[in-house]
Amino acid sequence: MNMTEKLAAFAAATNNELFDAEYNGGEWMIEAVETRETIESFVVSSNGYNECTHEKFGEIAGLKFVAFSKVQPRKGDQRRALSVIDFGDLRIAIDADLTDFT
Repeated sequence: MNMTEKLAAFAAATNNELFDAEYNGGEWMIEAVETRETIESFVVSSNGYNECTHEKFGEIAGLKFVAFSKVQPRKGDQRRALSVIDFGDLRIAIDADLTDFT
């Protein structure tokens, strides 16, 4: 599966609430950041966060992810949900808890 197909499968699995494959050629509906860091790197980094719920691992549309219901990397930062989805060559970190969709 290429990246376009993976994103379309992800969009379908989340009812286009997080990523809409049809809108404007494909667009994230929430904050999303591409990264080359692994899922494991995010888990290790979360140990140094000011506040962080326990990580939950899962799979959606055949893509592995790790999700945190609430993180606060540094004191004073906004608390938010965080999930990191593994798309193969890159990962995408989003402001959502993917366990809400599985």
